[in-house]
Amino acid sequence: MKGGLYFVVLAFFGVVIYQALDKLVIESPAVKLAEHDQLIMYSITGCEFCEVKRRELRRAEIPYVEYVVDRHPGAGAELQKKLSQAGFSASDMGFPSFDVKGTFIPNNPPLLQIKKVIGDSAER
Repeated sequence: MKGGLYFVVLAFFGVVIYQALDKLVIESPAVKLAEHDQLIMYSITGCEFCEVKRRELRRAEIPYVEYVVDRHPGAGAELQKKLSQAGFSASDMGFPSFDVKGTFIPNNPPLLQIKKVIGDSAER
């Protein structure tokens, strides 16, 4: 009897924790820069995380401009400038990184965070 009760309690809390983790989103640090009206994704050739993010953005029907840093002249310098303005070093950054209408978010941020920044900028 006691073992069955423990199992029910454990199962209940397991379901509660699982549902809470499903809603947990760990956001990347975001820094405001000069405002504009574009979503810019900085990527590199052969980046699997970048490919996943492209699919997510297309599925969500979010328009964006992509700069493949190792293929677009000037994109690397532009990215370095934004990193510097935001207080990040190149070693702090991973791909893809985003400039969401003037808010710089490095290190493959979750789509929910990108949507949140887009929504916040639309309210202004």
